[in-house]
This record gives sequence, C-alpha cells and structure tokens, in this order.
Amino acid sequence: MTAKEIQHVIALDLGGSKITGAIVNSELKILAQKTIPSRETIAGIADPGMVRTKELIAELCAKAIGLGIDLVGGVAGFPEYVDLSGMLTSADNIDWKLQPQEDFAKLTGFPWIAQSDVRCAGIAEAHIGSGHECSDFVYITVSSGISHTHFLQGRAITGPNGEAIGFGLIEIETPEGKYVLENYSSGLGIARRYARSSNDFTSDAKSLVGRFDDDGVAREIISSASTVLGVEMARLAAQLPTQVLVVGGGLWLGSSLYRELTTTSFHAASQNIGIDSEIRSATVEHSGVIGAAIYAFAELN
Repeated sequence: MTAKEIQHVIALDLGGSKITGAIVNSELKILAQKTIPSRETIAGIADPGMVRTKELIAELCAKAIGLGIDLVGGVAGFPEYVDLSGMLTSADNIDWKLQPQEDFAKLTGFPWIAQSDVRCAGIAEAHIGSGHECSDFVYITVSSGISHTHFLQGRAITGPNGEAIGFGLIEIETPEGKYVLENYSSGLGIARRYARSSNDFTSDAKSLVGRFDDDGVAREIISSASTVLGVEMARLAAQLPTQVLVVGGGLWLGSSLYRELTTTSFHAASQNIGIDSEIRSATVEHSGVIGAAIYAFAELN
C-alpha cells in the first residue's frame, strides 16, 4: 500500500469508566490517542449528553488538521446493543440521546458508524491477537462491564438483532440473592457492591484488589465475584462448540490477582462439568480502537 492509499479514521472505544479516542490509519497504526474518564462517580450511566465524547472528537479532529491528515470517517464502539443496521438499541451504560452516527456526523462533517465495543475488541483479537489462529473462539471482556462475542472463521456471530453479546446479563444465584452477573463480577459491579457495604463511593475495583490482603470487605467481594465469574465462564464454554475463551478488558488485563482467582475458579468448574477448555488473555494493545478501526475500514470501503 502506498502512502497515497493510506486512509485515516477516528476510532472511539466508549466504556463505563473511560473513553479512548484515536486517529488510526489503514495500516492500524495509531497516530494520536487520548483517554478521558467517562464519569465522575460510580453512580448512574456514563457521559451525560455525550458531552465528553464530543469534546474528545473535536480535539482529535483538530489534531488531525494539525498533522495534515484527512479523515475518511469515524467509528465508535459502545457498551450497548447495536443492531445489524448499525443503530444503537439500548442506552443502559452511555447517555446518548441522538443516534451517534447522526450526532457525530453533524459535528465532524464526515460519516460515522457504530458497533458494540465488545465486538470491536474481539475483531482485533480475531485479526491480529489471541484468536487469530482459532477458527472458533469466544471473546469475553471483563472491565467496568462484562460481555462476550462468539467468532467463527474470524467473523462475529451477531444474532438476528445484534444482541449476541449478553454474557454479562445472565441471572445468577448468590448467597446474597439473585444478581445479574455484570452487577456482581464486573469492575463497576464490584465497586458498587463495596459502596453498599462501606458507604465508600470513591474506590474502584482495581484499588479494591490492591487492598485484598488488608480489607476484609474488599477481599470477600473480590473473592466471591471472581469465583462466580469463573463458574459462569465455564458454563458458557460448555454451551458453545469452542475450546478457547479469549479474555480481555481493563479489569482482567489490569489485575493479575483477579485474573488468577477467576482462572482458578474456571478450571475447577470446568473439571466438574467435564469440559476441556482454555483461557487465553487478549494480546492486542488498545484492542477497542484497533478493532473499531478494522471494522470501519471494512465497512467504509
């Protein structure tokens, strides 16, 4: 590919805790990148009115002008359901009001597309990461939320309405009662469970993992969260024709203790169920924006 053929997009990875935006070229090189928090507290949904996201987009557009880069489009990965036409069909985590493709296009003057964030990260792992040589694998993200996507022959299974990402929304039974898995074992779930027990609304999951040895409440919440997550991952693997789970996300990759506790639970549950499945950690750095860019270049061309 010659220099004239190289294209550039803005790729966004919106999450419940942070928003990452980047200028990415068609060789998957990141030319500029910035990450900002998507919320001030653990309460409520993130980025009210999409103000933070749009400020980041404007900053990246200005950066592109300064670098002399022409942008052919933009792509945003959302922690929401996105249907097969690219329309968001939920607003559970991000406070969007107007379909982002329309909203962002008005702001920038070039076309935008949207996709579920877990599918974007999974696309990166399918193309150049831990799932690259797998004909069949499940990608799971364990971050502020929990979700999944199943890949066959390098392509994500979307389901008829784009909703085949709902691992984190399964209902679980715990000694404390019924929970949605995401509300029990994700980063935000852990932080909110701790807040309810301690009235501390400032500690995130990673800081609580760091206090595992010294804080009994944190230790109990993290231990129970990881045990339940490992069991449910094994059950998911048993339900699908795959032996490989590729796991990424900020909590998984950013906390070796949480990863080890969950993996131990997963292997014990797998043995009890009678399956022989494998966990691989994700390997693509900035997989959300890289996968979003891969998706954008395929869709925009």
